[in-house]
Amino acid sequence: MRAAVLALACLANQASALGHAHAQDAAAQADAATKHGRALIHAGKLDAARDELRKAARLLNQSLPALYELARVEFASGDYRKSRSACKALTDKDPDAALSNLCQARTFLVWRRASRAQEFIDKARMKDASHPEVLLALADMQRMTGDATASKDNYQQVLSLDSNNADAYFGLGQLFLVTPDPEAAQKAFRAALAREPQWPDAQYELGRLLGGAEAVSLLEQATAGRPAWLEGRLALGEARLRTGDVAAAETLFREVLKKDSSNALAHARLGMVLEAKHELEAAEKELKIGLPGVGNDADAALSLARVYAQTDRADDALAQFRVASSFEHGSARALIEAGVYSLKVSRNALAQAFLEKALERVPKSAEAHARYADVLVVRGEKAKAKEHYQLALNGEGAVDKVAVQRSLAALK
Repeated sequence: MRAAVLALACLANQASALGHAHAQDAAAQADAATKHGRALIHAGKLDAARDELRKAARLLNQSLPALYELARVEFASGDYRKSRSACKALTDKDPDAALSNLCQARTFLVWRRASRAQEFIDKARMKDASHPEVLLALADMQRMTGDATASKDNYQQVLSLDSNNADAYFGLGQLFLVTPDPEAAQKAFRAALAREPQWPDAQYELGRLLGGAEAVSLLEQATAGRPAWLEGRLALGEARLRTGDVAAAETLFREVLKKDSSNALAHARLGMVLEAKHELEAAEKELKIGLPGVGNDADAALSLARVYAQTDRADDALAQFRVASSFEHGSARALIEAGVYSLKVSRNALAQAFLEKALERVPKSAEAHARYADVLVVRGEKAKAKEHYQLALNGEGAVDKVAVQRSLAALK
């Protein structure tokens, strides 16, 4: 009898151990599926993410945290109705839980209804004020409503609790784009990418902030991850244009216009490409289609001024240079080009006025000083011209120093 009891006890212990091992295995599988699902969301592969997170939810018996992870797919889709439907699974289970309220808050943030989101964030905070997801939603809402200081503080609080939270770094990057602080935005997006290397949104935002080969590489990765993403292809085209790869840029802009013939930015950028290729009639047509829809776009406005200048329409060119300069902040490209063009068409007083304004805006610019000196030479003010050629040699930014030294030597 005693032996039978011992045998039964042994079997019970084995069953308990097997059950515990099975539970541990299910939890490990669910954790792996959740991490993979999040990565798929960031990669924009929402159908695959939904499948992974449904699997995780089954393994975790439809727990609230698992259901919230599944709802993330719908938040990422930007679909209010689907987000609301996903949250119903949580509210049906426990309407007062922090995650249930947080889910509803996220739904209203998808709909960009910050005041409604605030109601549910407050309820979630009453249940669990230090939960990283609650703080993240609060930071996102504050960024949306323009409360930059509070938003930054809450993003940083999230990161103090979870230093690998890519969403918090990405939110900080978006915040710094608005404040604006481009250097801080770069650091934040780099940190997000360090944690989610295949995230097209982070690649896109960082690529737009950078220049050269790194920008092209990031935007190529972003568009490879989302081939149908028109904004990504536009940004890649712009990066290609900035590096001088005019042919590749043109291909990208034309591809966008095949998909969206009314895309104003694509028309404007195609116009810039055509202006760079000296296809001036076609460039003017595209720029005039695009410019009304792109707002205060200094690059496109300046390109149209160049078209006018190259087709000998001086009054139109000078007026357009003024428009372009009014769109520039912290730069004097349009003013400098206007000064050079004015000198070319023998409007010397106007050239001097443009370049004096350029020097007011960028007083240390080597190019501005050199071109201003050119005007002074024409106007017979040689002593003052020498002074500005010398300032050009010691100034900031690119300038042809050999040409400047040659002009300076000619005045001696």
